[in-house]
Amino acid sequence: MINFVEHKNIDKQKWDVCVNGSQNFSVFALSWYLDSVCKNWSALVLGDYKAVMPIVVGSKLSLQYVYQPNFTRYFSVYSSATSNKKMINDFFEAIPKSVKYIEFNVDETILFDRTDFEKKEKLFQVLNLNQSYESLFESFKGDAKRNIKKAEKNNLVITNNVLPEQVVDLFRNNKGKELKGLTNDDYNSLNKLMVTALKNDAGIIVGALNTAHKLIAAGFFIKTDKTILFLKGSANSEGKASGAMYLILNFIFKNYAQKINEFDFGGSSVESVASFNKNFAAKDCVYLHLKKNNLPRFIKLISGKK
Repeated sequence: MINFVEHKNIDKQKWDVCVNGSQNFSVFALSWYLDSVCKNWSALVLGDYKAVMPIVVGSKLSLQYVYQPNFTRYFSVYSSATSNKKMINDFFEAIPKSVKYIEFNVDETILFDRTDFEKKEKLFQVLNLNQSYESLFESFKGDAKRNIKKAEKNNLVITNNVLPEQVVDLFRNNKGKELKGLTNDDYNSLNKLMVTALKNDAGIIVGALNTAHKLIAAGFFIKTDKTILFLKGSANSEGKASGAMYLILNFIFKNYAQKINEFDFGGSSVESVASFNKNFAAKDCVYLHLKKNNLPRFIKLISGKK
């Protein structure tokens, strides 16, 4: 039987054992990651944590809705056993009937064929690191190679002596200005996530300094046994002009080639971001954006949600 379990009743130890042992493991589903980005995430749990699925429920105008929290790409059903269509369907049937609006993402491996949801494919990019750095560099496009060499000619220095709040500030004051909807609470969650990742020996911070030893770019990465995820990073105007982010990523590739299976760029369906990632020979992967709207008609009208 699949039960809906409120946050306060989740056995975090059993949860993480299930997620870590799953065939489609994702760092987004670990309890410390979820606790950092969403205080009151809930769960759908099969039996004694034989299979689990995170579910984040919010409430507005006394109506409940499911959403995808910031800084997570997608969720899935996590189990050591191979999931099938019936199991996936059973988990979706276990979403509380009080939830009237559902909009979140599921990973690319999920066997989802329900017709009562709207489905849209979205993209992210990954790079295979199971090869020598020399082979990796050879596969980079000319733009990536030129910017790496430019950064080296500008005598930029790579440093690990960077604080999470410095990465957040760089992101907020540069890339963050191009994004809509991120609040102070979101930036606080991002900082908390970085701090927690470091405490769990899962965080990597890399910065780039100019010749005056000023931080002009930085990136934060989350490392698991098989994957490095590019969580967030940004460069100021000087960093962009000098190729600093290219140098930071090249540092990661040089140090983790043949040690980690793949590098996850964090992805994007945005053409400009995807193009940047593909300069490093990254390949597209697909995940699904799901939506189901059972809101009362008058709520649909005033909320603009169709």
